[in-house]
Amino acid sequence: MELMIRPAEGRDADKLLALLHQLQTESTTFMVAQDLETIDGVTEADNISFLQATTNNIILVVASDEDDLFGLISAAAIPGKPREVEVGVAVLAAYQGFGLAQALIDEMLTWAREYSTVDVIRLTVQSHNAPAIHIYEKVGFTRVPNSETLVENSVGEQVPAFDMLLNLK
Repeated sequence: MELMIRPAEGRDADKLLALLHQLQTESTTFMVAQDLETIDGVTEADNISFLQATTNNIILVVASDEDDLFGLISAAAIPGKPREVEVGVAVLAAYQGFGLAQALIDEMLTWAREYSTVDVIRLTVQSHNAPAIHIYEKVGFTRVPNSETLVENSVGEQVPAFDMLLNLK
């Protein structure tokens, strides 16, 4: 099976929703802001099409040649700050450790630098997630001073986290 990273498409909607459900059950560090139970495939396809038509939002997926999905990265414009995005990345547990998260981040950074109108990339990372912090630092993200906070993880626990930032311009 060959895996590739590509932009999400409307036809991915049902599989993307299934991936998001699975990621939320596998990981306490991955959260989806919306209630997935309220989104159907048609709505998600419309959301994907809308986001992919902008210059400050993108969803990239790790897909097989049969269009099965194994991970994703999203960059979403922050309301009121159209040149700043918040990033989230996740890979299915069975496929972690093979460099897919790093490859997703690299592809998102290529999009951000070459095709987007984005100047700043922001993310929040749980303090105990050393593998993710290592990847983010490796590509140039820096910790935002005094950004420590508590966030609720996917099982409802309050855990320490902090913000990281990457300036592109």
